[in-house]
Amino acid sequence: MEASFVSLAPASQSELTNGAILMPTLRGGHVPSLHRSIAATKDSNAKTPSNAGLLMAGLLTGSVIGMSSRRRAQGRRQVQSLIAKRAEGEYLRARDRIDGHGWMKQDQSFDPEDKSAYGSVVQVEMKKRPMGVTRFTHGADGKGALVAEMHEKSRYPGDPRGQAHVGGVKPGYLLKSIGGQDVTGWDFVDIMDFLNDVEPDYNCTQAAKEAWAARSRNHQPIELPVSVEYVEFTIKEEDSAPPPKLEGKWYPRSSGYSDADLEAELARVKKEFPVPADYTGVVYAGPSSVTEEWIHSFISQQKNGTLLPKSMAYELVIDVIKLQQKEKTMSKITVPPGESITIIGDTHGQYFDVMTLLELNGIPSPKNPYVFNGDFVDRGSWSIENILLLYAFKVKDPDFVHFNRGNHELIEANLIYGFCGECTKKYDAELFDVFSESFRLLSLCHLINDECFVVHAGLPGPKPRLWLPGQSHDPEDAIPVNESTVTLDQIAKIDRYTELQDTTYKACVGDNLEDYEKNVDKDMATIVDCLWSDPRGGVGYGPSYRKSRGIFMFGPDVTEKFCKDNNVKMVIRSHEVKDKGWKQDHPQLWTVFSAPDYMDTGGNQGGFLKITNVDGELTVTPTSFPKTEHPPLPPMIWQEYMLLANPHLTKKMKKKTGLKYDEDGNVIAEIAVEQGDDDFVQQGMADEWVVDEDAAEDEELTQEQIDAAFERLIPKA
Repeated sequence: MEASFVSLAPASQSELTNGAILMPTLRGGHVPSLHRSIAATKDSNAKTPSNAGLLMAGLLTGSVIGMSSRRRAQGRRQVQSLIAKRAEGEYLRARDRIDGHGWMKQDQSFDPEDKSAYGSVVQVEMKKRPMGVTRFTHGADGKGALVAEMHEKSRYPGDPRGQAHVGGVKPGYLLKSIGGQDVTGWDFVDIMDFLNDVEPDYNCTQAAKEAWAARSRNHQPIELPVSVEYVEFTIKEEDSAPPPKLEGKWYPRSSGYSDADLEAELARVKKEFPVPADYTGVVYAGPSSVTEEWIHSFISQQKNGTLLPKSMAYELVIDVIKLQQKEKTMSKITVPPGESITIIGDTHGQYFDVMTLLELNGIPSPKNPYVFNGDFVDRGSWSIENILLLYAFKVKDPDFVHFNRGNHELIEANLIYGFCGECTKKYDAELFDVFSESFRLLSLCHLINDECFVVHAGLPGPKPRLWLPGQSHDPEDAIPVNESTVTLDQIAKIDRYTELQDTTYKACVGDNLEDYEKNVDKDMATIVDCLWSDPRGGVGYGPSYRKSRGIFMFGPDVTEKFCKDNNVKMVIRSHEVKDKGWKQDHPQLWTVFSAPDYMDTGGNQGGFLKITNVDGELTVTPTSFPKTEHPPLPPMIWQEYMLLANPHLTKKMKKKTGLKYDEDGNVIAEIAVEQGDDDFVQQGMADEWVVDEDAAEDEELTQEQIDAAFERLIPKA
């Protein structure tokens, strides 16, 4: 098959850093423009307190007593950074501040005093802090303040964190005036001190907070209530040209593979990486070499730490690509009377739990078919072992092993959540490119006996898909169910061969009806729904907890109408942790999640669903199973390797902590988020792994240094 995604534009270094990899330009996608480097400015008028004063306010405080040594060290580094920055007069980067505001490397450059870029103005009466903008960034020469990140939903009427959102403020708006004072030409540091829109960060040490408070300021926080003006701001393309790729650095392949490309790649690997002479494991020599005995031996050897040789791994993945090329966006499955098929939810590289599942339910075969419903990789520590085993099942019984694509079969996720790092370490980065090609060919959904619709995440969103500032998660604050349902035929005709990126989600909703009709790619929006949406208890559609824009949750009436209009009886999806590993969320909708004790902290059971044809009617039988002990390799460990090997492509992540508010919107406690994953959407937190802006700057390391540094991170048994 000749690759058809020549429409995917090559990604720049900055785009990759920001999660933008393969851009479907023929679908009207917009390649985001990224920030150029900005020369930091000096605050020549600021009065600088002595370093000794800062130390007395911070490092020597008793507040660090009782902390872990790692936390104390982090606190010392944070305070030392504040001292250094105060000496230089710079508090421009987010990592050099403790209030969450400041520049990050994905930000765009802009001139805040360029009035030709101004649009409509919104004025908001701010009554409480925090006001709802979680991060402002600055423009050229450290001037101005642009909304970079914010709470784009309000949790309840009067929610302080929803003030900006309810008032009509959006990311990309420029802070124009505070209390009638035009601040567009002010230094960023002065604007932030004057507005003082700070949301407490409980990850910040008390020492750092006191050091921050001890610095001098040109402006004290303005008293509330105060009128704040924001202006819509259009960044000029000439201000935002992405920098070139870094010479000598690896980047994910930005074009597809033809059949000739794949054959050439396989020939190269076989020549450069012959099978080691001391290898004694199973031999992969094409689909016909995989027998039931081979499978059992392969399961065992991977359990014991023996990987398939590199050339065999390439050949296996390429053979799966050849099979997936023949499959469809919506593949159909027939289960004869008296027979069953098993639906497996997210497994996320938890290989030892997959072995338990197979012990309970048997390996796939013509008499024991499976649908693996996405999210095979990332987060867990054995994604390579997991995906290679599933691919071995596929080549052995291609008509009885079926895959749906999940939101973690995307390059944007794999760069951040571990799979790219794991593949690079265990094999090489070029194999990751081949895996990505196989992921783009996965089906979006399956239809069993024309009556059971199986998809990774959920159902198509509202029509029209409009941006509704102020919409909350209140069940009564809902978008009504669609008058016309997206049909199975429409889904089946979608070109599934694509990659999603940060801008894709926001581009899947229109600012108004005209924008929706002209600019929103309806097929791309449905792909987003298949990979990302979730059910909810209330009727209609509501905003998602997962991303701020472009993803929806859907109610039982949506499921009911989808089933009725498409003449199906049930929907089975995954994508979301459930206590028992499964749950009947709606009368006609089931969720299955197959990674027990998710991330080693979830406390959930794993589950699978057996779908049986009983006299022409499909029945669902759920099974739960417990976690399995595994070697002491923690989740997300491969992200650490990615940071060492390819720091230009990824971001340091950390566990998120949440804040608990009283009915007046005041912060009263910290909520420690132990699950560490956005699959816990009903917890009300968007993504419990967040970017760690306190991480050290990228360092140039040799491969020997990378391996040595990673080895020090591996827990010893």
